[in-house]
Parts: sequence; C-alpha cells; structure tokens
Amino acid sequence: MALPLLMDDGTVRVFIGWRVIYSNCLGPTKGGVRFHPATNEAELTQLAFRILLKCAVNDLPHGGAGGGIAVDPRLLSKNEKEKLARAYVNALGDEIGPDVDILSPDLGTNAEVMSWMMDQYNKSHRAYIPAAINGKPIAAGGILGRSEATSLGAWTVLNKVLADREIQAHGLTFSIQGYGSAGGNFARLLQQNGLRMIAVSDSSGGLFAPGGLDTEAIWRCKQQGQSISEIKIADASAITSQEVLTVKADIIIPAATANQITKEISPRLNCRMIVEIANSPIEFEAEAEILEKGIEIIPDIVVNAGGITVSHFEWSQNRSGLLWTIEETYSRLCTKISGTTERMLQVAVEQDVSLPIAAQLLALKRLAPALSI
Repeated sequence: MALPLLMDDGTVRVFIGWRVIYSNCLGPTKGGVRFHPATNEAELTQLAFRILLKCAVNDLPHGGAGGGIAVDPRLLSKNEKEKLARAYVNALGDEIGPDVDILSPDLGTNAEVMSWMMDQYNKSHRAYIPAAINGKPIAAGGILGRSEATSLGAWTVLNKVLADREIQAHGLTFSIQGYGSAGGNFARLLQQNGLRMIAVSDSSGGLFAPGGLDTEAIWRCKQQGQSISEIKIADASAITSQEVLTVKADIIIPAATANQITKEISPRLNCRMIVEIANSPIEFEAEAEILEKGIEIIPDIVVNAGGITVSHFEWSQNRSGLLWTIEETYSRLCTKISGTTERMLQVAVEQDVSLPIAAQLLALKRLAPALSI
C-alpha cells in the first residue's frame, strides 16, 4: 500500500507499507509492525509464518501476521513518524481489529508508536477498543512486564535446557549480536545470573573483551544515545557485527535481524550453543552444518516467544477488563514458556531430533487439526 506523507519541510513523500496475513487457522492473527528501510513483502511473509509456528508451539490462540513500512525511522521527526503510524492504521481500515488482526511493535516501533496507532484506530471506529493494538504504554491499556517479556522468556528456556544438559550456567561466556531492547535486556539478565558477556554489537559495530564486558554499563550508554562503536572501554577491542558471531564463547546470541549466520559464517562458529533471540537468524542452508558440528540450536519460536506471549496476555486483559500485577504476568509467562520447553525437550528425545525440529513438530501437531477444518 502507498502511504503519502506531508513532511515537515512541506514536501510530500510516498512510503510503501505492507500487512501480510499468513493464516488465521488458530484465531485472530497477531504480528508486529516494523519501520525499517529493508522491510519488504518476502521478509514479512517469512516473519508471519514464523509467528504462526510460534503461536502454535506455545498454544496461543492466534494466527500469524506481519507488517511494516520501508522507512528509516531515525530520519523522521517525531511529528512525521506519528503521521506515518496513523496513516498506516487508516490504510488498513477494518482489516485490523481485536477479532481480526492485532498489531504490535517490532523493529523501529515502540510503545509510543503503538499508542498513536491505537488512538487512530479508536478515532476511526468511534469507540475505545484497546485490544486491537498491543505493546501500548501502561496508561493506554498496556500490560506490566511487557518490556522484559522476551528476555525473561528466553532465560526461562535457556535455564531449562542447561539444566537438562547438566550444564552449570554460572561462569558461562556469551556473545550477543544486537543490543537493542530484547538483546540488551537478555544480556543484563544473563549477567545477573552469573554469565559473562565477552562480545557485543549493534548496527554500528562491536566490542570484544575476553575478560568480560559490563552489560549494565553498556546498557546505560545505549540509553543515552551512544552506539556500540562510540563506547570506549579499557581492554576492549573493536570488531565487526559479524565477528561477534565467531568469537570463542559458550553461547552465541543472534539478537539482530534474520539470516545473520550464513553458510559462509557457520564454519567459523566457535561455540557450544546458539540462542536465537532474533527471528530466523540462521540461514536454512547453514543449520544442518551447524548441528553436524555439535553446536546446539535453541530455536526462535520457543526462545523469543516471551514477547508474543505477554502480548497475548495484554490482548486478554483488554478483552476482559482485568488488570494483572507484574508478578502475575511473570508467573503466567514462566509457566507457559516452561511447559513449552519441557515438551520440546521431550519430543527431541523421543524422536531423536534437534531442538529446532522438535519445536516444529510440536507446532505442526497443533496446526494439523486446525488446518483440516
């Protein structure tokens, strides 16, 4: 869809946006809206499919969708970004809604953008319908604990897998590509539980320090607007975002964008485990080679499901009018994610397959009867 926008300088620019519905076989679809210059229909279709699998494997009553606009939000003023968000909602009209397709934040969008979208949806429908949009500020009907949901869910999964493998978490080293909200919060949680970050990157570049990097100090710098390449740390050397994936570490965490671990990079991996915080961070052609090397992959559709799970909780709250405490949110999240992880580990043993295949088998088991209706 074409989205004409009156810029602050008086010119008119036309941005291209998409909303892809992969399947609503499990219920009203759910998926993020990304503002990113590389956004395209093929990428969003793949993302919508992964979200369908994610909802299926985690027993969430939603289908898969994905949307976005090809734009660099850093080049827009706040006024321009708000007008673009509202234009996107207007263009979708009745194609979105709490019983149809629910929008949530993704790359380049946040709670503020979601609040603009919710306000626009309410205006166009002349009613207050907060369940149409997830990831909102608390005051606008959001849910407590949403910002930490992905990291808490990921830690719950990783902790269970490590325990199952009889690996002590304390003292393990990790490297993380992508120090945004999900990656940064996960890194901080890992440090709080005794793991040591030795490499980190964002889109500007990376840092490597075998002795360890302080996740909290780097988080504060990022919150102040600094990029990783601008942060100066004694005993840390500059590396590229790709090199962050190939340093020697116990755990590698791709938390940026899709297809970062390619066939060219996979032979250079030097880790025991990959934790997929990003969606589809490993190219399909590289996965088999990685597994053959004995590197365990903890799949995205389980690892990063904390965000969409709490997003579902927000939708449920908005529909019922109930309000949960942050403790209730965390408790329900951990219960849900723990159950999924236990089932995945069980299927992997019973079927003698990798964790990614086990997760997909679980998803297909739930999808099969829904698709046959």
